[in-house]
Amino acid sequence: MARHYVCDRRDIAENGMATFDLAGGASILLLRVDDQIYACDGVCPHQEVRLEDGLFDGEVLTCHQHMWQWKVATGEPVGLAECPLNVYRVDMEGEAIYVDPEMKL
Repeated sequence: MARHYVCDRRDIAENGMATFDLAGGASILLLRVDDQIYACDGVCPHQEVRLEDGLFDGEVLTCHQHMWQWKVATGEPVGLAECPLNVYRVDMEGEAIYVDPEMKL
């Protein structure tokens, strides 16, 4: 699978997050911290709940369903989480954000 255009940087609020469904069925959550964009799976690996409905403090993403947490830069579990979260490389071309769901970090 090739990289996909997801959106432009302005489509994600500063210190916010948004979910996008890619061709092929992948759900990707983009998170913006200042000028840094992170990409991870859009659903929790535990109960497949939308992660966009959770909390994000600029470093750690928390699933609202069972409070699993991950560092968005690495996908490393924090606290109760029993498995890592898939995170993906983000490519920028100007303001355009691209993600390849097969390029896990």
